[in-house]
Amino acid sequence: MRRKHLFHVIGLAALALVLGNSLEFRRLDDKRAEERASRFSPTEYARDFWDNRLPAALDHPLSAGELIRLFNTDMKAAIARGRTLGHSRVHAYLLQGSGRVTAVRKDGLLVNVLPEDPGPEVLLCTDSYIAGNAVRDASGLVDVSAFSDTMKFNRISAEINRIVVQEVIAPFLKQTPQAGMNVRFIGAAEVAEDATERTPFGGRQQHDGSGDSWRLLRVVPIRLEVE
Repeated sequence: MRRKHLFHVIGLAALALVLGNSLEFRRLDDKRAEERASRFSPTEYARDFWDNRLPAALDHPLSAGELIRLFNTDMKAAIARGRTLGHSRVHAYLLQGSGRVTAVRKDGLLVNVLPEDPGPEVLLCTDSYIAGNAVRDASGLVDVSAFSDTMKFNRISAEINRIVVQEVIAPFLKQTPQAGMNVRFIGAAEVAEDATERTPFGGRQQHDGSGDSWRLLRVVPIRLEVE
């Protein structure tokens, strides 16, 4: 009986050792995961995204003029050419274009990209603050499922937008853009599925004193230069 009892004691001790090691490994894994999370830097992520990953995505942007025509005539076809997160009704696009500046506002340049239309269709954002997720989502390079919470995902957009303001918009504004000059751009836009149900891009809206009377496609510039 004593020998049998001894075997039980040894077995329980071995089991406790195994379980203890397993728990310790789990604690180490949890600790390492926490350390990785705490080390995540939206600023560094955005910097790497902008310098090393985004340039390749800019090789084949969509034509701004063609997209605007699609938005105004066949939204389903336009939706198929954009990128969408989950079941969102907002779609993101990387696009390029060139055109004449018709007006300069504090929040951006009104640009005409359709030769057949004398009015502006695009608002190129040049304000000191850029909101939204256009660049992040239009690139297709940032996977939301790779992030443990949406706060980190959204902070990436904020850092990307900060780079846009500092490294794209600020240098461009030093050239003192004016109405009548021609500009060339690559940028990103977010468009809702019902964006043109009432008024097409480039169409006139009822003026309410809060802004211009044009329905404009809002584009966040990634590359912007005077032609």
